[in-house]
Amino acid sequence: MGEGEREVQSEEISVLSIGSLLLRNRWRVARWAALGAFVTLAAVWTRPVVYPATASFIPAGADGGRSALASLAGQLGVNVSASSTTSPTLTPDFYVRLLTSREILGNVARDTFVVAELGNRRVAVEDLFDAKSGSAKAREEAAVKELTRRVSAEDSKTTGIVEFRVGTQWPSVSLAISRELVEGVNAFNERTRRDQASAERKFIDGRLDLAQTQLRAAEDRLQQFLQGNRQAGSPDLQFTHDRMQREVTFRQQLVTSLAQSSEEARMREVRDIPVITMVDEPMVPVKPDSRGRAIRTVIGLLIGAAVGALIVFLGDIVAKRRAAGDPAADEFARAVEGMRARIRRTVRGRGKVSA
Repeated sequence: MGEGEREVQSEEISVLSIGSLLLRNRWRVARWAALGAFVTLAAVWTRPVVYPATASFIPAGADGGRSALASLAGQLGVNVSASSTTSPTLTPDFYVRLLTSREILGNVARDTFVVAELGNRRVAVEDLFDAKSGSAKAREEAAVKELTRRVSAEDSKTTGIVEFRVGTQWPSVSLAISRELVEGVNAFNERTRRDQASAERKFIDGRLDLAQTQLRAAEDRLQQFLQGNRQAGSPDLQFTHDRMQREVTFRQQLVTSLAQSSEEARMREVRDIPVITMVDEPMVPVKPDSRGRAIRTVIGLLIGAAVGALIVFLGDIVAKRRAAGDPAADEFARAVEGMRARIRRTVRGRGKVSA
């Protein structure tokens, strides 16, 4: 018999021996598989039912992508790209982070909702999420942490749509939180836009005061020139007159542009137009999320069977080592038996106490 044939025969014997070992201990493996399935099913069954509220929106550009400063720069012949004047808060990725930020969730954590599933009682969010111990700050922190776990958001890189999800065991609460998140995003946008518009207005007003002063000075110089040269006809005097007239005209255009930009900034300070466009309004499905009982039970079954097979293989190896007189195998077997005895005593003690 050649070496290759001996290797094939050895592999066949090894596979057959493993199969024979599993068949002899099939009920032991089956018990472990059933235990894994039972534990997994029990864990899934005790999980609360979750009703997810979903919504999606598209961030709108900040005033068409042009601020008052960009408009002013365009009128003066300076090309300012839209990306340099668009607020970074309008990117979809920013809204994904904003929806799960403390800036938004903190307001939700301090709110109260009417819970239809609890008899239309008004309940604080902190009480809904069992944040009942500690100081007010600790309760709020616990509620924010729980909201962070229950709120998720993502954006589409191709469409720019931001979609978020809120999951609780009360449909009315999920819907209320999702609506408050939309309101919080709009409030944050409005406050940020007003602050930005106020800062722009103050800057433009400062430039406007300076431009008006420079215009008056240019007009005074032109007036003095005209008064001192009423019968001027030389080319030099005409050239000086034209240059001073061009300066006055430029200063007038600059003052007009700054005045228009200042008015635009003032209007943006009081404008309440939302900067997000809702694609899907918040809604809650009739049925809750699937808890995946079937697939999780199958996974638990397979894990239990794998653990049972591993224990069978380990027991077979220890038995063979003990038969060969290996002291380490004897010590391992005694340790396992001692652990079993302690587990049995613990279980019996708890059974007596409960009885």
